[in-house]
Amino acid sequence: MTTPAPLSYTSVSQTLRPSRVIIVIDGGEDWSYWARRALYRASRVWGGGDFVVIPHQDGRVDPTLLRGCQVYDPDFVVTYDPTVEDLERLRPGWFQITDPDGVLLEGADREQAFSDMGAQQVGSDTRERARVEIASVCSVYRVHDSESIALLAEQGSGHFTDVKDIPGAWSGSVLTGPADWGGLAGAAAALQLGMAQAPVSEAREPELDPATRNRLTELLLDLNPLTVPDGFVWHPTAAVSVDPRDLPSARERTIGQLAALSRGYRDRAALLVLGDTAEDFALAGLWQRTFGTAYWIPSVLGIDEDELPEVLGEAIASVRVTLDQSSTRLVLTSISRSQDNLAAVGVRLNEAPSGFAVWSPDDPAWQSGEPHFEPTPTNPLVAVPAPQLPWREPPTRSLAVDDRWDTSLPVPVTVDVTGTTTMAAPLPSPSLAGSPLGTVAGLAWHVDVAWMEGRGVHRRATPGHELLADADPFPATVARSSRHGTSYQSDRHDFVSARIRPDNRLARPALRDLSLDAWIAATTGQQEMTAKPSAAGLRAARLAAMLGGRAAHVELFGGALLPALRAMRAVGKSTQEAYPANDGVRIASGEGVLTFAGIRARVPELSAPEPTAKQVRAVLDTALRAGVLRRGHVLGCAVCGRTQFQSVDRVGQRWTCLRCDAPNNLDQAAWREPEDEPGWYYDLHPVAREFLDQHGDTVALLSAHLRAHSQGQIFDDVEEVVLASDGKPVVELDLVAYADDLLTIAECKSSLDGLTKGTLAADVAKKCSAAAILRADRMIFATEDPEWSEALQRRIQTSVEGFPGWSPAGPPEMVLVTGLGTGDTQERVLRVAARRKDA
Repeated sequence: MTTPAPLSYTSVSQTLRPSRVIIVIDGGEDWSYWARRALYRASRVWGGGDFVVIPHQDGRVDPTLLRGCQVYDPDFVVTYDPTVEDLERLRPGWFQITDPDGVLLEGADREQAFSDMGAQQVGSDTRERARVEIASVCSVYRVHDSESIALLAEQGSGHFTDVKDIPGAWSGSVLTGPADWGGLAGAAAALQLGMAQAPVSEAREPELDPATRNRLTELLLDLNPLTVPDGFVWHPTAAVSVDPRDLPSARERTIGQLAALSRGYRDRAALLVLGDTAEDFALAGLWQRTFGTAYWIPSVLGIDEDELPEVLGEAIASVRVTLDQSSTRLVLTSISRSQDNLAAVGVRLNEAPSGFAVWSPDDPAWQSGEPHFEPTPTNPLVAVPAPQLPWREPPTRSLAVDDRWDTSLPVPVTVDVTGTTTMAAPLPSPSLAGSPLGTVAGLAWHVDVAWMEGRGVHRRATPGHELLADADPFPATVARSSRHGTSYQSDRHDFVSARIRPDNRLARPALRDLSLDAWIAATTGQQEMTAKPSAAGLRAARLAAMLGGRAAHVELFGGALLPALRAMRAVGKSTQEAYPANDGVRIASGEGVLTFAGIRARVPELSAPEPTAKQVRAVLDTALRAGVLRRGHVLGCAVCGRTQFQSVDRVGQRWTCLRCDAPNNLDQAAWREPEDEPGWYYDLHPVAREFLDQHGDTVALLSAHLRAHSQGQIFDDVEEVVLASDGKPVVELDLVAYADDLLTIAECKSSLDGLTKGTLAADVAKKCSAAAILRADRMIFATEDPEWSEALQRRIQTSVEGFPGWSPAGPPEMVLVTGLGTGDTQERVLRVAARRKDA
């Protein structure tokens, strides 16, 4: 009979929000129209202002955008499927249909058929392939490995609610991308403002006179121009006189009853995206929805003209001044443009003079008419290639239901031996009672649950059923690992009686916060593999248990005391050779013990210029209480003559030889020197000795290095994990670490002596396989040596680039670490560009 785990309590926060959705469009020559059509659909949906449009080329999505999609973290990935009418208008004569006899319809018969079928959506194999590609690298909802699909129809339906049904949604005039603007200008306006009207398929790039282009430039750079170009105000009824500065946009109209949340306190770069491709357009939207600030500057604004338009230069300078105030740097980037082109544009923009400030009528400067110049930007504009953008950082921007975000809830939990926390009772109903949204029939929303000091790995396609405490094969709701914790859909998916109370129609799951060990096991289980600690991992786990946790283990074996611990591996054939300072004793081959003075002499890092006895004693006492170190005497047996260490717990006036069991007296003949009293020595637990013999301390040194550079409060790592298939080991990982939403796998080498390129290549290939399975963000190859040779670096790079199993988003970041434990640990990022497996 098993003893149930004791109950304890923790706190979780609950946030209710609308869907996050990626809309896939064709990125060919008509991409601007498809983008505007997709944004028009999004502008008609509650929460659609946060949707992202992503293009594909022949079923493939740019890897930079895929990495951004992972961080954006969609609930659903949908396609924009054009209608028959869309395609016929773009390509007259496209619509071809035959009668039952196979005769092509013409004239009135064709027109009738077109009228009947015009609204029918037309799917595409390549578009669906791109949708699946995006979903495969993201953590969308899945049930038993099958993706949970949602459809975004022309009118709000199914999972999505039409914005007109939301109480308080703007019903008056709004700012919008003009329906009759096509091309780059039309796409830029739609990205900024949304679309209140269906775009006109015949629309082409508008001819922008200087005044219109200036107003458009200011609008796209959030400078609130005094007037907007014609066609940018949409009136639902007869035209009325309105001040456009007081109007919301069609995009803003979708966020009725929603609050825009900013999470995190790190400085996040703002983007200035150049380039005229669908990918450049998507990059700006994706970054804006994820991190908050991005501007797309297509060529129609004059960025490439011989003489930079004055308003464009001044407007960008104004943006930079505003960003300076919040310590945010503006980064110039592009997917389509070269680094040299970006650098050249950056020079021009850095030289652009500051412009006039944008006033409001209430500003005294406005009323006086006096000129007012903005200060000069202090941070230079930096050009960064799109593949090098820092996507691997937690998102900072999200939407949530007003008054229903970060609600703190106490929950009873149990914690198992791996550290996985499980709710012992279901969460309360995620009700919208009391909110105006509670009156909307059929409204669907999502619930984000964040654990206080949660340790679960976010995103990365964690199996949804592993996040539920109830292992029911038909769960009441669908859960997924998301940006900030666990997300689940508000509606119950099991049987719901028609007469049930409204609150009981909502899902109330009990959730699990998986430890890193449990997450690795769950993730590898999806690949029909198992994960378990190796023999070295078991030793590390035993030591961590003795010391009270992984952090204490790393502090001991990767900290200042390590040189002393290593010195207990006696080198030499005698005590004099091993310890010439007479501060230790060689007990046996490779085994020695140290005096307190010997330990103190080997831990100079505790303080400068020399550690005090009190500092060393504090570290020693922790290890002594845990039993990893033992204090005692070095004694010689009077019968067999064996020199041995006798711990303080075993020694007495009468002590027993460890070799021959002969009784001995604790007298001067047993300890020999000094003549007055026996000296105290310190010995390592046998498991710790074996741990050091197998170079587990090198792994601890890397863990200590990563912990020291972690910016979050939570750092979890697991040492020496073996991934196996059909019971046969496939790869052993020295370290798997998770912190700051960064998953790292690492290979540690105490020394590179004797390491051949062939051996390294095979080892790298195995690590690549594990990184692909676990969706690692970073792979580290670390050593205590001062450097990796150029030949070994090239072998690592070649092996990583040639690995065929990377996801379409590409390989993780590759980092070489040198000088572990030397006080001069260095990191170097190794640039790799893997080939796509479908290339």
